[in-house]
Amino acid sequence: MIQDLRRGFWKLLSVLVVCNAIMTTGFGNSASAQIVPDDTLGNEKSQVTNNPNIRGLPAQLIEGGATRGVNLFQSFSQFNVGNGERVYFANPAGIENILSRVTGNDPSRIFGLLGVNGNENLFFINPNGIIFGQNARLDVAGSFVGTTANSLLFPNGLQFSATNPQSASLLTINIPIGLQFGSQPGRITSQAVSRDSQGNFVDGLGVTSGNTLVQHGGNRVTIKQPKPCPYKST
Repeated sequence: MIQDLRRGFWKLLSVLVVCNAIMTTGFGNSASAQIVPDDTLGNEKSQVTNNPNIRGLPAQLIEGGATRGVNLFQSFSQFNVGNGERVYFANPAGIENILSRVTGNDPSRIFGLLGVNGNENLFFINPNGIIFGQNARLDVAGSFVGTTANSLLFPNGLQFSATNPQSASLLTINIPIGLQFGSQPGRITSQAVSRDSQGNFVDGLGVTSGNTLVQHGGNRVTIKQPKPCPYKST
């Protein structure tokens, strides 16, 4: 009897450890906050600093970038947000749209919080893919567009391209009107979940009421929900 109880205890403990590991790591791998601006915007390149207080907590703050009218262009060679990390785009006066691209060869792993410290819309393009971990969250008061397109299209024929970055002098003040995909666009995968008032798993990504959340992958957008653990606390 005692041996059966001991075996049951260790079985339960092992399940709880595994369940906790799943909830902590999301996809079974980890990402550190690694945000590396590139040099494609010249003297207007993006800048990343540590800020001790953004909405009450420490975070990395993305500033700089190229301003054109109501648009702010940001460009990076790598963009990852680690589990438990907080990353915010700054909100300069007069800006309505933040357009960000990743020009490197790796997908972006968003395992923590990605936000805008203001009310702007956020466009985020990475042709190599975007992975939202289970603990990923958006803090965006405007709309959010995440896509694996190669570029954002503008009505004057110009593009804000991640695969063929143009110089800052060619950036436009117009509003983007479409997306241009390459022949083999990356995927968007999301395991970001939370629980609703009934305790059910729901998509953990969201924006404020009245705004739009768009996840546009070239071949596939996959929303994954974790399987419930076989043991529940009482």
